[in-house]
Amino acid sequence: MTDKRRISVIGATGAQGNSVVQSLIQNPEFEVRCITRDKASPKAQAVAKLGVQVFQADTADADALQAALAGSWGVFINIATEGLTKAQAMDVEDGVALGISILSSAASAGVAHVVFSSAPYSTKLSAGKTPVPNLDVKARIEEWGQAQLAFTTFTPVMASWYLENFKDQGWLTCRTPLWGGREDVPFLSVVDDFGDIIQGIFLNPIRWNRRVVQCAGELMSWADMVQSFAVATGRKARFIPYIPAQAMPPFELGSVVDLFQWSQLREGEYFGNGPSEVETARQLKRAAWKAKGRKGRETMMTLREYFEREWRSS
Repeated sequence: MTDKRRISVIGATGAQGNSVVQSLIQNPEFEVRCITRDKASPKAQAVAKLGVQVFQADTADADALQAALAGSWGVFINIATEGLTKAQAMDVEDGVALGISILSSAASAGVAHVVFSSAPYSTKLSAGKTPVPNLDVKARIEEWGQAQLAFTTFTPVMASWYLENFKDQGWLTCRTPLWGGREDVPFLSVVDDFGDIIQGIFLNPIRWNRRVVQCAGELMSWADMVQSFAVATGRKARFIPYIPAQAMPPFELGSVVDLFQWSQLREGEYFGNGPSEVETARQLKRAAWKAKGRKGRETMMTLREYFEREWRSS
């Protein structure tokens, strides 16, 4: 009987990290270690109740993080960058430095396989026309990680528009800018599917080495999404786009409008590595389902299924 492969999760109390933990604990081949800055926090305690190891280490403390990562075969890393704007240049640089420090600690600890939650390098890919700071931070960290030969494999993953973002909306009128191109907005249930995609990568890391993985369950326009909501819930709903994107209310401007301007410039190809697609995520989801003993869902959550589950009874 072989030893279990330990996978550490940095950001385990967040939406992405928690989904990864929930998936990995269903596979007896993996041992999960969660790294958090405060193991006494309610979220960390909730993770501990899942029966996983919880280690306390500040990601800004390179030595402590290296010690926490010791013995790990793989690591999933997500760094929170939401809300960064063009006016926060120092915060952007600090975020990049923190990410590189985390990867350096992983390399020093001898971690072989890294899955990093990344984003498209909007400034570089748009020739400076549509910089989105919260995306660029992750992209710059990814560039550094891609170049490190200390890692046997390094796989950047990019999440889509969370279906969970809709839970607190309560809207009957959806208002966003247009996405661009064919209006193929990539959607993802991070709770239901993101963790399985990551597990699928860890099941065969060489296969996905140095390849950007789009984490999308379904492609759909905003208008069709609203129609799906109406059909699933029996409620009347409508979509009214903001044209141009800058017409969004002031409280919604900043990184959000930057993101839409980026997507429109790329004609809807948000991820930066070609057209948005769902087949890769579906393949990884299926692999994880098999590895978990065919438990849970084999297929990705659709928008209609999500709306039926979350809204029909409310």
